[in-house]
Amino acid sequence: MERGCVMDTSEPGSAAEEEEEKAMEPRPRTRSNPEGAEDRALSAQASVGNRSEGEGEAASADDSPQATAAPDGTAWPGPAPHAEVQVKTPRVNCPEKVIICLDLAEEMALPKLESFNGSKTNALNISQKMIEMFVRTKHKIDKCHEFALVVVNNDATWLSGFTSDPREVCSCLYDLETVVCKSFNLEGLFNLIQQKIELPVTENVQTIPPPYVVRTILVFGRPGCQPQFSMSEHMKKMLQCPYFFFDVVYIHNGAEEKDDETSWKEMYAFFSSLDTKGTNYKYEVPLAGPALELHNCMAKLLAHPLQRPFQPHAAYGLLGDDEPPEVEATV
Repeated sequence: MERGCVMDTSEPGSAAEEEEEKAMEPRPRTRSNPEGAEDRALSAQASVGNRSEGEGEAASADDSPQATAAPDGTAWPGPAPHAEVQVKTPRVNCPEKVIICLDLAEEMALPKLESFNGSKTNALNISQKMIEMFVRTKHKIDKCHEFALVVVNNDATWLSGFTSDPREVCSCLYDLETVVCKSFNLEGLFNLIQQKIELPVTENVQTIPPPYVVRTILVFGRPGCQPQFSMSEHMKKMLQCPYFFFDVVYIHNGAEEKDDETSWKEMYAFFSSLDTKGTNYKYEVPLAGPALELHNCMAKLLAHPLQRPFQPHAAYGLLGDDEPPEVEATV
């Protein structure tokens, strides 16, 4: 009875406040946590485009992509402006299913890129080499990654199914010929991918890692042309899935032909408008530039899509370089 009559004289919420104060105190400097390094790393990570906090592009509703215009002035059918989206997924190194889509338009065969020895080479030759290096390097990082190869001309063709053997993918990569392409059937490409994959589903997106993620890397090398594209419910579901990524390496001739500068920029903006989550990576490389730029772009795509920062926050440099700004994350 006396126990039941004892009154709690502590102020409401004082226990919770004490727990918060203890949680905010840095861990002591121990052998497993020298100089409180772990706590400093955690605080630094929280200030850098953390996907778990919904920062960066995906948390901004004001930066929603608007419809882009074709060179003839007509509007290109892109996704409708999306509401605020916060992507909260575990930053884990789960297996990837990587679908590499290589453009076989005739522009890819023009010898305009400057090779390492100073000679001229074409974008198709460099793309084949950088894709092989990418596949072999990803395989060394994690042998559970799987790869598929798709070639894109007027339509999309699935050349190699998902395999974890780099030799199988690379055997289909060469002996390809370019063709004259009148259009770019992006809708057909997405339909083909949809037939070949099954997007993973988890009970809790924020806490449960997916069994795998699906990433499409499009190496695209034709000038601005209106893509055949209409947003269906299946495509919208795919683009909004937190476990699907659509990266683009766009090779254009805007640096050489000023008349096409507007068209390639509009095409690049169209690819950007497909990124409804802000988690995709997009790169543009001039066709008349050095081939090294293409290799650099492909190397930056080696990072796991669940672990890489938002693209504007990424900084690439050696550890001995000057420290990047706080808003950037060194990869």
